Amino acid sequence: MSQGMPNTNFAVSGSSKVMPIFTGDYAAADEGSFYVSTLAGTASTAVACTTQALADTNPSLAIYNGQAAGGYNIYLRYIKATVSVVGGSNTSKNYSSLVDNLTVKLTTTGTALGSPQSTNTNSGVLSKMSGYGGVNIAAAQTAQGRRVGAGQVVGAVEVAFDEWVFDFGPPVYGKNLIGTTTLVSARTIPHPPVILAPGWWFTLGFWGASQAASADTIAWEIGFIERPTGQ
Repeated sequence: MSQGMPNTNFAVSGSSKVMPIFTGDYAAADEGSFYVSTLAGTASTAVACTTQALADTNPSLAIYNGQAAGGYNIYLRYIKATVSVVGGSNTSKNYSSLVDNLTVKLTTTGTALGSPQSTNTNSGVLSKMSGYGGVNIAAAQTAQGRRVGAGQVVGAVEVAFDEWVFDFGPPVYGKNLIGTTTLVSARTIPHPPVILAPGWWFTLGFWGASQAASADTIAWEIGFIERPTGQ
């Protein structure tokens, strides 16, 4: 019931009826488990990436689960990349995503993302996620590492203010548009669900056919759930 009033959709009977009020991301947010992390600074803060000839060892984004062994998993929900400066003249933009459990995955770390913020204003629980955008140099994939995604983002040169949203599992955003004047676009890219156990890394790298020497400048936003396994 709501506001103390009976719900006429449920007739009175001798059995109990149970219906969840919140499911999915709102259920996670309600318990204080949903977090968002962006680059520190203003809402438009962006960071230059490295030359993206090798997407796997020059990832534009790296995410680490800093929980101790046996701690909470990170369940990625979405990654939003907003291009503020176009760095190359590539004829297409593609992505590759990996997970790995190297203790030191990044030999060079880019710009640290800001501390993850709970989207539940009643919760003060802190996250153990660390994120790095920009000029990251990563160690090669180990035998335990796995490629969990690869494909095309856009089949042409990107445009400043393009927005790419990677949905992990069930869609988070339904925003797809192509501007008629500047051809700025917002695109959603479906991605398999990814669960980062404690001590594991996720990296997202871009590469382009005929990629020039420079790379894009990108603002990042990450949404994820952090909670115990299987609960």
